[in-house]
Amino acid sequence: MKKLLLLVLTLILSTALAACGGDKANNEKADGKGNEEQVKGEDQGADEGQASEEEWPEELINPEAANNEYFIKVHDLLKENGYEVGELTPSDYSFFNAKMAAQIEINGEDMFTLQMYDLDPADENLEHARKTGMGTAEYAGEKGEIPVLVIDHYYFFLAEGHPNYEDVYKLLEEKLK
Repeated sequence: MKKLLLLVLTLILSTALAACGGDKANNEKADGKGNEEQVKGEDQGADEGQASEEEWPEELINPEAANNEYFIKVHDLLKENGYEVGELTPSDYSFFNAKMAAQIEINGEDMFTLQMYDLDPADENLEHARKTGMGTAEYAGEKGEIPVLVIDHYYFFLAEGHPNYEDVYKLLEEKLK
């Protein structure tokens, strides 16, 4: 009986050691010997992340959007009506296949900026958006519809989570239509 118990304990111990043990690479990393590769890999990942952030496709942001008279008019309108507005910043216009786009932070809500898109007046999706209030957007090859306010050949988008969502849209409709 003692031999059987000793054999079972040996099997359990060897199974535990096999399960908890690792290969040589894992042991070296635990000892600190393999950390050079890990640190180099982390540095490369950080560099890649920085590079991709720095290499934002410039062709998707038209810097002239900051000088667009209509966008400036909207910025001034919001300011004149008591909203605390951030600066007018150019943004990615490819989402709605626009000519240019800009955004404005309203009342400190940096997660819910007012996004404005200047579309070609002959854009095929413009009439659909006027009728339905839904602008056809494309992102990463996928198409979908996003609720937008359409005034002339401009799309306005402000997320419903913004505390001044209804008031801002009402102001834009009253003053710009």
